[in-house]
Amino acid sequence: MPYLTEQQKQINRVLTYIEHNLDQKLGLEELAQVSTYSAYHFQRLFKELAGESPAQYVKRLRLEQAAHYLIYEGQMNVTDIAMLCGFSSLSYFTTAFTNHFTYSPKAWREGAYLNRFPREYINRKKSKQVSKMEKEEKPLYPYNEFRWIDLTKVKTIFLPKVKAVFNQSTGPYTVGVEDRLEELYRWCEARDLIEENTLVMGIPKNNPYITPPEKCRYDCCISIHDGISAEAFDQMTSDFKGGKHVIFVFEQPVSFNERGKLIECYSELYSYWLPRSGYRYLGNPVEIIRIEKMNGSMELICSIKAIALAIEPK
Repeated sequence: MPYLTEQQKQINRVLTYIEHNLDQKLGLEELAQVSTYSAYHFQRLFKELAGESPAQYVKRLRLEQAAHYLIYEGQMNVTDIAMLCGFSSLSYFTTAFTNHFTYSPKAWREGAYLNRFPREYINRKKSKQVSKMEKEEKPLYPYNEFRWIDLTKVKTIFLPKVKAVFNQSTGPYTVGVEDRLEELYRWCEARDLIEENTLVMGIPKNNPYITPPEKCRYDCCISIHDGISAEAFDQMTSDFKGGKHVIFVFEQPVSFNERGKLIECYSELYSYWLPRSGYRYLGNPVEIIRIEKMNGSMELICSIKAIALAIEPK
């Protein structure tokens, strides 16, 4: 696996810090302190490695998180969502959201999101846009049933809390992820870190219906024992919290090239299973990965065995 420079490791730490603290102020000086660099050097380095300034990155993540909450957290009012996502006022949030997504937060929640999403989030109150489409008898999204997910295979389980090494892919989820997985697996294998109960996971950090494909990030993770210091090998680690998840296991593992199928399955979990389940989602989805060695070659085949969502009771 390519050697991670100290600069890359520090910026990765800042990206993680931002994700976990979006409701805080996150000023330049604070983020620079997390990186251990001066504010000037940090800002220049961040833009070089992340492709946008720290302020642009933080604002985009806040808006994307708000877009998700507006759809899936119907019990929260717009003001609460704005505050939860780190915006100082409702007026500023409304202006920023409208400029970024074309639609106001209210219009997005009432159905404008369907211009990007494949189907409506089913809840007790129909969105105005969907109701209007039904009256016109020309529904753009008539889908109202499970077609990709076998409900008999949808389970709730507890995934273990583990320490993991990770490698990150940036860009469309159909490009580069398998290469990063193979790099990470080879890195672990060369250090005798792969065991029978090793957990290999992929964590899509962004919703591709909301985030531009070139800005999507995907964490490839392999669990290691707590006693192992991966930092000694110049590799980043993360803590997977584990906990209660809804999981759907595929009959046959899905190729990374079949991202469209995965998206359909996620859509059904989010839009149809979740609102009827009594649970709410807690964060990024988790993909359980299978890595196989082809007989007689060095080639590795990476595929997705299952998809899962961290959940808690509503």
